[in-house]
Amino acid sequence: MWKLGEKSGAKTALTGIVPFGETLALARISRDPGRKPCLERYAEVAADAQPAKHLESLIREETSGRDRLSLVTPWEAYRILLVDAPDVPAHELRSALRWKVKDLIDFHVDDALIDVFELPAETRSGEARASLYCIAARTEIIRDLIERVSETTAKIAVIDIPEMCVRNLAALAPEDREGLVSVHLEAQRGLVVVTRQHTLYLARRLEFGSVMLAADPATVEQLALEIQRSMDYCDRHFHLAIPRTILLLPSDQTDTPLAQELARHTGLEVRPLDLNDCLEGGQKLESAEQIRGLLAIGAALRLERNA
Repeated sequence: MWKLGEKSGAKTALTGIVPFGETLALARISRDPGRKPCLERYAEVAADAQPAKHLESLIREETSGRDRLSLVTPWEAYRILLVDAPDVPAHELRSALRWKVKDLIDFHVDDALIDVFELPAETRSGEARASLYCIAARTEIIRDLIERVSETTAKIAVIDIPEMCVRNLAALAPEDREGLVSVHLEAQRGLVVVTRQHTLYLARRLEFGSVMLAADPATVEQLALEIQRSMDYCDRHFHLAIPRTILLLPSDQTDTPLAQELARHTGLEVRPLDLNDCLEGGQKLESAEQIRGLLAIGAALRLERNA
């Protein structure tokens, strides 16, 4: 997403940080060709009324001056929108998108920071216009994130969003080669993300999370419906083959009958993801750490590709 500082291809290690929520989490991951990603460091700290102070302390204590950071944007800070690509030169794209999305966001377009990523051309048929995802974020919140870190010696390489963190986690699964549906559940909200070969095709936000699923088992039917709608949309608009697997990312519902119930409602294989199976390194993560640190790990897994 929003890249700052040096190009991320210059080094192989990245430190992901989730600077919001009740727990601030940090994960440093390095990559070596031909091997699993290596979790070099995981740390977290409970936040209170002074999250900025705790974030600064976490970065100072757990990073070196050479760390490159990937900061995860708070959910409420941005909107992600699928739009038709404007027919303009590349250098005018963001300006054109600014006017295209101004009536689709709930804050003034002059206060928006715009970024974009395109879908592969092979997903289109005939003379269909190219589609792309536009991310419109509140400039004030992004600026605040940068200022929180500016007092430390760490360098911000990229500011990312939860949907992309989930994409990076999905890429750890071999099923991503053919297409995969990933489900990320937090306490009160969640995401359904459809990916294939490290490309995000669709991200659907859920207005419920693990708390409602635990309180009302019938909510699993609603989750199954959201998954089915997402797959149908990708089939119609992107000609993406229906995935055969649902990947359940670590959550409070991982050890419940959720996987069995989802399989029954969707007819797909449902597999929980254990991050310890996907990452090397001497630090094994407890279930609770996998839940709290999920997005930080996803941010640290970001793998840049040259355009």
